[in-house]
Amino acid sequence: MPKFNQPKVNQPKVNKSKLDDRPDQSKSFPSQSELPPVQLDETIVAGRRPKPLNDIQRLLAEVPALGSGFDPEMFAHLQETLPFNLKQFESKIQKVLGSKNIDVSLENLLKYLEYIKQNIQVPCHVTAIQEFEWEEEYTMGSGSKKEYAKLKKTQPSYTDSFTINRLEDFVVQEEGIFVEVQRVGERQKFMLPLSELESVDVISPNTQLLDDYALWFVNY
Repeated sequence: MPKFNQPKVNQPKVNKSKLDDRPDQSKSFPSQSELPPVQLDETIVAGRRPKPLNDIQRLLAEVPALGSGFDPEMFAHLQETLPFNLKQFESKIQKVLGSKNIDVSLENLLKYLEYIKQNIQVPCHVTAIQEFEWEEEYTMGSGSKKEYAKLKKTQPSYTDSFTINRLEDFVVQEEGIFVEVQRVGERQKFMLPLSELESVDVISPNTQLLDDYALWFVNY
């Protein structure tokens, strides 16, 4: 069974925490007998974390007094992240590729490319899943903020929004499918691996389409 990681950047990479979240070593920890039991299941949770507004919707329904002046239906379009089922995901990818072999290969990448071409809805607005590799020196290291601001004018940034102009007709084993994108509000164009991008519009069918591809490409 494959280990699920987050998509890398330029070989998509996992987000590095910008905060030190190590526990305070000065505090004592409860004994084993005081810890509540942990219940495990066989599913893996994947995708985005539930958004706070989903919790607000439930809160308004459970505590009517707090809902005065609010219509809970206004949040009805917001979908919570569902438990990720590995078997269902692999079955979906098998149908996409028309094969039980779902390993990332040049042959399967070309099949996935054709599938995305047939199913993507345009215009497709995207942004980076996380910092691009060139940005890490500035967002997580000691790079100059002034230099970073200058480079962002000619380099793609995770803070940018892009429109996909077209999917390229070639694939690369190590980087997958490529797309030509144009930075929103500018003429600046870039060629980027599709696995580094996600849909800006979370309720668009493109969201699931791109998420499934990135999850498959990074983990298989």
